[in-house]
Amino acid sequence: MKRTDKILLLAALSLVLCSCLQKGYTIKGNIIDLDEGNINLLDISGHVISSTDVVGGKFTFKGKVDAPCLVYINNVLGVKYPIDIPVLLENATIYVKGDARISHIDITGTKANENMVRFKMRKDQLPAGNTDAYLGLVKETFEENSDNLLGAMLISNLYGLVSDKELLDYCGRLPSEFHDNLYVEHYRKVAQARVDSEVGTMFKDFEMLASDSLKVSLGDVVRAHEATVVLFWASWARDASIVIPEITEGCLPYRDLGLEMFNVSLDSDMTKFTECEKDFGLFGLSFNNGPEVGDKASSLYGFEGLPRVVLIDRGGTIVARGRSFADLAPSLKSLFDH
Repeated sequence: MKRTDKILLLAALSLVLCSCLQKGYTIKGNIIDLDEGNINLLDISGHVISSTDVVGGKFTFKGKVDAPCLVYINNVLGVKYPIDIPVLLENATIYVKGDARISHIDITGTKANENMVRFKMRKDQLPAGNTDAYLGLVKETFEENSDNLLGAMLISNLYGLVSDKELLDYCGRLPSEFHDNLYVEHYRKVAQARVDSEVGTMFKDFEMLASDSLKVSLGDVVRAHEATVVLFWASWARDASIVIPEITEGCLPYRDLGLEMFNVSLDSDMTKFTECEKDFGLFGLSFNNGPEVGDKASSLYGFEGLPRVVLIDRGGTIVARGRSFADLAPSLKSLFDH
């Protein structure tokens, strides 16, 4: 190889290397009537990633991300036209165009952003209350974007509309780089916990600290009684004052037949916990180890709301689970009304 050819080759390799090292994101904004002044790029927690100036409706953000993430373009308070634009940030050139006086903003430059805008437009055109049409749109959009951040974000849209096993399948189809994504990881864990604790599976054991500082295992209680109702509750839970008394009242006739209650409160206010424990007529074993401990226990069963109940037979099999006494009643009748 000639000396000049070697020099040209080295120069070309140098340019490629520099390009790889410098590769990051560039967001180019051009929004009509956008207020002059400062504009911010925020993460999902509202923390400022970077700031820049708006001049003639134009602005530019530059940086680099280790993994694609959701961010927001947000201007300061007190402006004439406040904006809060979601952008799927990845190392690419992204264009944000629109008019500050209207809600629609075009985001182009990457497949994920272009399809996110398209998804929102199609969603707005759906008939109100048509869940089937919405689910169809979400599934279709996921299929088109299972290789990018939009697909990962759609896991939260699929949650509650498909079975837990289906949701796990959707999560598993995403590239490995998205498995630790905030949206994916949370709903995957919830779905997996529900599958692992569905009716017919063995109960998930945990310990609680009693008022005498002794640890009490759910497993020991289960094995000592004909059946056990595990109630996760809190005084502040929606409809607690209605649902929880109904649960305790419905369970009470079975107490002398061998039914025990294992009540786990997520209250942080001990006074409120004590008052409600009495007012709700709770019987059996009651624990209040704080919200963090209680939440950790309830998450073993994939519960996200309160109150929630699980019915476990003496052999440790989950025979019912749900939100109210009505979800327990048929199984209690089957276990005790011979």
